Order: sequence, then structure tokens, then C-alpha cells
Amino acid sequence: MIVQEELPMVAIPSMNDTHLEESLLINKLETSASSNDIESTLATLKELLAHTAMHFSTEESMMQEAKFLEYNSHKAEHDRHLSELEHIIKYFEGNKDTNAIMAYIKGNLKAWMLDHVKTMDTVMAEHCHTVNS
Repeated sequence: MIVQEELPMVAIPSMNDTHLEESLLINKLETSASSNDIESTLATLKELLAHTAMHFSTEESMMQEAKFLEYNSHKAEHDRHLSELEHIIKYFEGNKDTNAIMAYIKGNLKAWMLDHVKTMDTVMAEHCHTVNS
């Protein structure tokens, strides 16, 4: 589970809100998968993908508007992560393996999210905040 206090705060409050929403979805996914609830796990995976796609689209617009020089590498990481989520969903639809989802959450998803916010999003938000101030 992601505890709210673990989430790094960035310079843009709306991004912090979005990151909190995403962490709550990851926690919901972990609860569903750990309960071996196939239907809820699949629904939450799809909800997480939709939320993440919207989240990344918003960030990418902010980066473009602020002429953020690291846009291409940041977007490439967004694209890689979305592709990974899509592959996880496809795998789950075929295999209904909640243990694989738990392994993904604990071995990758949680750490990736916290690291991405702490590194790429922190730098991006600071740049966008400075440009728009």
C-alpha cells in the first residue's frame, strides 16, 4: 500500500492531487488482487489505465506549454509506462492471475510511481511553476 506521507510533493498542487488519486487506485488494485477478486482487479486495472492516461496527457500539455526541454524523455517514460499497463491488463484478461498483479504492484508499480514523482515530475513541476509565476 502507498501511504500518503510517502508521496513526494511537487510545486503544482493539482499534480499532487492527481498523484494522490493514482496512489489510491494502486491501493484499491492491491486490495482487489490480494483478495483474489478477479472482477474488481480487472475493473481497477482499467480504471488505473484510464486515470494514468489522463494524468499523463495533462502533464504533457503543461510541459509543452512551458517549453520544458526534457519533454521528449519525460513523454517517452509516460508512453513506456502506459504500454506496460496495457500489457499487464492483456495478460490478466487471459490468465486471471492475481498473484502476477501483486508481484507487479510490489515489484514495479509502487516503486516506479514514487520514483517518477520524486525525480521527473518534481523537476518538471518546478520548471512549469517557475515559468507560469
